Amino acid sequence: MENKETMECSVMEEVREMRRKISAEFGHDLNRLVAYYQELENEMRESGKYRFAAPPNDKLEPDRHFVERRK
Repeated sequence: MENKETMECSVMEEVREMRRKISAEFGHDLNRLVAYYQELENEMRESGKYRFAAPPNDKLEPDRHFVERRK
């Protein structure tokens, strides 16, 4: 059985390998990769099969409970 450190290294190498393959698929062009993922997101949103978190809103008021605890 592999030890924890060896398993973590193995997992990290798998992640790096997938990142290299994805990067190569788009000619190592970040703009092309981002455009692909944005289009994929749009398709997923339009399908209605998936739920997405709302983007952060900088204008949200602070959480009342958090403010009260800090006093």
